[in-house]
Amino acid sequence: MLIFPGGEVFLDFRVYLKPTAAEVILCKYPHDNPACSLKITSLGFTSDAVEFEWFSKSSDAIQLNRDLEIPELSLIDVKAETCDGSRKSGNYSCMVARFFLHRELGYHLAQTYIPTTICVVFSWISVWLPEEFVEGRIFVSLTVFLTLSAESNSAKEELPKVSYIKAIDIWFGFTSVFVFVTMLQALAVITLEHQSKSIRRKCEDNLNEYSKYKIMLLMLRSRYLHRLGRKFDEFCKVMYPVTFLLFLMIYVFVIIQGDEDKCLRQ
Repeated sequence: MLIFPGGEVFLDFRVYLKPTAAEVILCKYPHDNPACSLKITSLGFTSDAVEFEWFSKSSDAIQLNRDLEIPELSLIDVKAETCDGSRKSGNYSCMVARFFLHRELGYHLAQTYIPTTICVVFSWISVWLPEEFVEGRIFVSLTVFLTLSAESNSAKEELPKVSYIKAIDIWFGFTSVFVFVTMLQALAVITLEHQSKSIRRKCEDNLNEYSKYKIMLLMLRSRYLHRLGRKFDEFCKVMYPVTFLLFLMIYVFVIIQGDEDKCLRQ
């Protein structure tokens, strides 16, 4: 602290800032550009007694260490402004420093988007497996679903609890539902194949008791269920990639490019 003959006081100290959820809008996280503020004001003295002013023009009032590195973030701009206000007890001086940041996407690409995309694509293997491979179909979908759940908890454990939906929530929500649907589809195909085999086995066990007409109807039913399961698999082989590509387009061009303030007004 330095006190000059004219009464000016020069005070130099280091401040550690930790933004809270109320200060940072996380709707587009991790594609957001956070903005943090540092306010300096007096709550006990009016502007007649204490008045805060920046030493120089707002363009160069704040000096930054250019070697400063913030994990996952890069500093875009800093602005020095005034925020004088008034209350019943009088007018109060205030100044504010605003820090505009940009969140780097490299970490989230490597730790979130690429691994989860691989998991989703891996879940499509179930539709290429034979209907008889029951354990493999269920194991693939269930393993991927549990992996996505663990990845989701890990990616969001350090985020503050907010009442609105974030972009990362939409990503994990869709991928989890997508994999869950693949598991249901695998169960449906397995059920159809099981019913087909059950009818065929029933015909073989009662070959001498059933009439040829009834056996023919049952075999047609068995063949229909088998073909239905095959067609369901063939449809999903095309539907899964197309649906995921459509989601990627919506996620990139609608959710990521959208307005952060809209989610708070909805």
